[in-house]
Amino acid sequence: MAVLLVLLVLTSAAQAEVPAFKPAEWQPRQGRWRFEGGELLCEGKGYSSLIYRRGLKARDLELAVEVKFSGPNASAGLFFRAQGTRFYRDTTFYQFEWYTQGRHHGTRLSLMRKTPRWKQIVKPIFRAPPLGQWIKLRVRVQGDRIVCFVDDKQVFSRRDKTFLRAGALGLHVFQPRAVRFRRPVVRSLDSGG
Repeated sequence: MAVLLVLLVLTSAAQAEVPAFKPAEWQPRQGRWRFEGGELLCEGKGYSSLIYRRGLKARDLELAVEVKFSGPNASAGLFFRAQGTRFYRDTTFYQFEWYTQGRHHGTRLSLMRKTPRWKQIVKPIFRAPPLGQWIKLRVRVQGDRIVCFVDDKQVFSRRDKTFLRAGALGLHVFQPRAVRFRRPVVRSLDSGG
């Protein structure tokens, strides 16, 4: 009986530690976003859908999320060190993104900066993401070093001094197909965190 009780306590503690999307922590800026049982759904449209992490601007950070693409014509991106008010005009930032095959882009995993023009800062990887299953996208940024991971395997490492500044961060979806997100990890490393 005592062993069963210990197992139940450990299982409950492990479940409680799974990060969930909390609506109070996220601010939709463009597009149709919906919170469902700790997950986040972007219903998608033909142009950018954006959601920002409220109240956090960081220079050095770690940002991770699990993503599920429902089919072609979908994308998911993590953006960071963002400053500006109008996304397509004056906002500048970095973005780690993955596109499925679609009208706007072929399959592409890439790291870009927007200054305000878009520019690849690594050689993109042209491969399709898995559809209908969870994958983890993660970026770690310290100083001028940006390291990107898919399912904890490093895919890009780049030094870039363009935006050595604190800025907003969040998620970007482009293309019309719905995308699901879960288990967000957002951590500022500015104070050695």
